[in-house]
Amino acid sequence: MNPKDLMYSQRRFSFLHLVSFLVFLCMVVYGGYVFMSKSGLDADIADTDSQIADLEEQISSLEAQSLDEVTIAQKVINSVEGSEIVWSDVVSGLLAVTPLDIYYVSYAGNEDGSVTINGLGDTYISISGLIDAISEENSFADVFVPSTALSASETGEMATFSLNFSYADDSVSVEEDNVEVDVPVGDDGTVAAQ
Repeated sequence: MNPKDLMYSQRRFSFLHLVSFLVFLCMVVYGGYVFMSKSGLDADIADTDSQIADLEEQISSLEAQSLDEVTIAQKVINSVEGSEIVWSDVVSGLLAVTPLDIYYVSYAGNEDGSVTINGLGDTYISISGLIDAISEENSFADVFVPSTALSASETGEMATFSLNFSYADDSVSVEEDNVEVDVPVGDDGTVAAQ
């Protein structure tokens, strides 16, 4: 027999062929597994990126709401501080211009700066001097005396009076510093987020 014939006469499928085919098949399966795993990971990454984007959007929205609430709170604080009247300054200013023969019985002040005083004076001239002194003071405006009366006391007659005026100090301007703030309030009475 010829060696060529021998070559053709041998079995076509040997053990080496089987091993080679199994290695090839394993490589194809492994390549498919790697491809599918990578595709799954890419999908997971895309989902995670979209979740991160959604969360960042929610964070920026919440930060904007918190900033709005802080702004509203700051406006309210500025409004309260701007319209605050230091009543000790009002009384000190009033006592500084009060003649010695005037005695105050009561003071009453309002948020708008109006003041009502009840007092006693030795005479009507004393009350007139008080009205002139308060009218000349820059911190006081709209001086008005709605009532005066003469009353008797143990030491003699005294003039009683009621006096109204407005505190108009330049450092406190209720109308100019008034800030109008619309604060949304929820059903439970708390400040609602916008």
